[in-house]
Amino acid sequence: MIARVLVALLAVATAAFGQRVAAARLSAGGHILSDGTCDAAGQPAFTGQSRATDPNAPPGVYLGVWQPGVPDDMSQLDAFERDAGTSVAIVMLWNDWAGNGTLDVAGLCAIADRGAVPLITWMPTDWQGADPSTYSLNSIIAGKHDDYITDWARQLANYGGPVLLRFAHEMNGDWYGWANRNGNTPAQYVAAWQRVHDIFVEQGASNVQWVWSPNVADDSAVDFAPYYPGDSDVDWVALDGYNRGPQIWRWFTQIFGSSYDQLTKLSSKPVMIAEVSTSEALPQQAALDDTKAKWITSAFTDEIPHRFPAIRAVVWFNEDKSGEENGGYDWRIESSRAAQRAFSRAAASSYIWTSWP
Repeated sequence: MIARVLVALLAVATAAFGQRVAAARLSAGGHILSDGTCDAAGQPAFTGQSRATDPNAPPGVYLGVWQPGVPDDMSQLDAFERDAGTSVAIVMLWNDWAGNGTLDVAGLCAIADRGAVPLITWMPTDWQGADPSTYSLNSIIAGKHDDYITDWARQLANYGGPVLLRFAHEMNGDWYGWANRNGNTPAQYVAAWQRVHDIFVEQGASNVQWVWSPNVADDSAVDFAPYYPGDSDVDWVALDGYNRGPQIWRWFTQIFGSSYDQLTKLSSKPVMIAEVSTSEALPQQAALDDTKAKWITSAFTDEIPHRFPAIRAVVWFNEDKSGEENGGYDWRIESSRAAQRAFSRAAASSYIWTSWP
């Protein structure tokens, strides 16, 4: 009887949350007004100052997500938020440098309408497989992409709302064309970053917050410190890392601890975990109580609040990558009911900020 009552109460709460999400979506919609401005202008997510740099803000972290399909299909974000039992403050998008360079302003507005801020991972490459040398660090330094960069800077400046821009991430790995390969050097990376940043400054894109995001140093990556452009050109420092359980089980602190310590010595900027997730455990790991649900609970309710005080944002990578890439697994919170419940419970903590600012 008690179990049936609890199930009924959970169903009512879930339905009520879903109605709130739907109402927010229908009432705003992410429309562009006739004068080209965003209809979210004036809302807190569009005008508010980030708590990450507010010395009077209580301890906490912004919750973010990469959810495939967004922003073209915002129902995918609705589904994640229903499963997580909460809204999110940061929504990740991905853009390469190919195409005509047109910014999806409507998508940014749709995110702001929901009380969140967009985080754009901006990759100097062509996802269709064009010659990667076209977007080399040297070509950026030489000014061959200045027109494209300038156009993006103007579009983001005209948008006007806060945007987190994660340019050329994981530069200390060897899996991207701008990273530790093809004879690239840290000095070239820094020069390319600073050129791009300077163009945004020239175009008045002060609403853009720059996210410098290396991979954790022990995941087949080199030391990230030489790649740091400097505090004057960076607003957030970030780290990417995953628990690939079937390879080796690592808790959050084991993945991020040493790199976090190095990062916070390198800069006093707020820290973001820009990509993170965990696989499910193998049966023999689960027998030792190493489970995805326990990993999520430990990370959000114990390790981050107590071991990582400079972290101000955590972006969950909610995509099933099993079978798609080497070392890829089902990173979604929905990979098991236990993982989903653990995430929902953790996100309900007052330590988790679920709206911007």
